[in-house]
Amino acid sequence: MYSKLRRSLVLPFAITLSFASGMALTEWSRPQSVNAQNSAVKTLSQLNQDFIEISERVTPAVVSIAMTKRVKSSPHKLDPQGTPEEFFDFFGMPSPQDQMPGQAPPESRQQGVGSGVIVDAEKGYVLTNNHVVEDADEIKVTLTDRRVFKARVLGTDPRSDLAVIQLLNAKNLKQATIGDSGALDVGEWVLAIGNPFGLDSTVTAGIISAKGRANVGVADFEDFIQTDAAINPGNSGGALVNIKGELVGINTAIATRSRGYMGIGFAIPSNMAKQVMDSLIAKGKVSRAQLGVYIQELDASMAQSLQLENANAGILVSGIVPGSPAEKAGVQKYDVITALNGKQMSDANQFRNQIALSSPTAQVNLSIMRNGKPITLKPILSESESASTAVDNAPAPQVSQEDLAVQDLTPALRQRYQIQPKLEGVLVSQINPDGQASEKGVRRGDLITELNRQPVKSAAAFQAIYAKLQRGEVVLLALRRGSGSLVVAYEKP
Repeated sequence: MYSKLRRSLVLPFAITLSFASGMALTEWSRPQSVNAQNSAVKTLSQLNQDFIEISERVTPAVVSIAMTKRVKSSPHKLDPQGTPEEFFDFFGMPSPQDQMPGQAPPESRQQGVGSGVIVDAEKGYVLTNNHVVEDADEIKVTLTDRRVFKARVLGTDPRSDLAVIQLLNAKNLKQATIGDSGALDVGEWVLAIGNPFGLDSTVTAGIISAKGRANVGVADFEDFIQTDAAINPGNSGGALVNIKGELVGINTAIATRSRGYMGIGFAIPSNMAKQVMDSLIAKGKVSRAQLGVYIQELDASMAQSLQLENANAGILVSGIVPGSPAEKAGVQKYDVITALNGKQMSDANQFRNQIALSSPTAQVNLSIMRNGKPITLKPILSESESASTAVDNAPAPQVSQEDLAVQDLTPALRQRYQIQPKLEGVLVSQINPDGQASEKGVRRGDLITELNRQPVKSAAAFQAIYAKLQRGEVVLLALRRGSGSLVVAYEKP
């Protein structure tokens, strides 16, 4: 950027052409102002100095983490965590895909190199990614001054891909200042600091490309900051810092087809990381709250059928977990949650994260649209009893139709599709792959429990309701698929 500015500013003259009375005239004029050139150079010089000062201040707090673990090798398996190639994390461990069949012994020792950030100099706490230290038998941490310390794991949280380790017998450490990731703006300058490819204390610069990225496929709870600062294998767990030198993210994954930098990196926001970190330090685990609803984002057809003005009006409740805080508070299927504690909600993943990171005994205010009318409910959350928080995004509809065929649910079909004994409905037996239902995500084997908000317990009941719909009217289906619940809407062909 500097070279382009410089080339445009050092030209001694500018040429303009004007035409009058058929004659072309050439005018030579001086630049607008020498002061403009000086001002631009001064601005770039200040930015340059800021980058230098940030690097000098933060780099000592970013460490290199080397781990060793025993693994049972399999000649044919996905890369670690089953991560799609396009979203390869940047932990510096060879993927099992890179091993030729027959090369790996039944049990071997794997080594990996990642990064971490010192967040408490006095106690030696280091924040990093879970996948950097997961199942480690031995962890060694190298500082920028070449001191090496052993470390122990204080706690890990695979669902957010975060972990906290503690350096043993370490003194005279430098720690990073944790900033407010919620104050970040798209387009803001950031620096990424880590150890890519084992190259210690590497600093790269870029901007915030986007916020709130989810469905990347790296962790269960995703609210990633996207950046174009160059990050590569080995950067996992490293620091993303703002222009003030504050830690605003923990670098976690990249989108790539080459396993190297392609301009899209993801970092866990510092606000989320701090909540998880504090819980891991205090209890060694993360306690998450549950509301007990299945949620999904709206589309235009759903919004129309639910008497909403647009598809950004809120988040659709597609199912309720029996006995959950949601059921006790009176939340119902087809409710549209428009706000949580006064904050507007239109992103299902954002809502899910906010609930999960709330206190397990907190009371929350839900603003809801029900049958076109606003209501307020105040459920008291409970602690999640399992790996799932029971506030789940419904499986993404893949869908379409003209149309589908249904059949009665028999004991054999119930067993085949593992449908719970208490559930009633009709089974999707056939579906037109080019139809609207298929485009919306309806699949063969789905259980339809309601059609246009009316329960259907037989194929005949389904057909009776469906036959009354005119062409172009909305078909609203409530579906169960496995343990998930979802709603799809489309126009009758």
